[in-house]
Amino acid sequence: MSAKKPPIAAKTVRRDIGKVIVNTALRGEGVATIHFGEVSVKAASPKAGELRRNVTIGQAAMARAMPKLVKPGIAFKTAPSTPLFRADPLDPSRLIREVNGRVSTGTFVNGKFKVVSTKR
Repeated sequence: MSAKKPPIAAKTVRRDIGKVIVNTALRGEGVATIHFGEVSVKAASPKAGELRRNVTIGQAAMARAMPKLVKPGIAFKTAPSTPLFRADPLDPSRLIREVNGRVSTGTFVNGKFKVVSTKR
């Protein structure tokens, strides 16, 4: 009695070209080639159902991310006595400081903020 041998898969052929390893096992139909500049990547093409499912998942992820992407600015959570600085749009040589609800305009001199004017 002789047992049937399982089919042998096609052996992967690898050629080293510099630091790029080329795998030549993928051949024939169902293989897509994507080019990124000088790099070409060959991969099995997705089935139509898998492609539709991935597009639907991607669109749902984008719908969840859109509110955060389109909202400008950053929300800082700081203690009330923490000063926040930003550039003065009217005079780029000055800074605007906000601390405890007070707004001041000034510059840094020897590492200390020197107030030029105070606004409420």
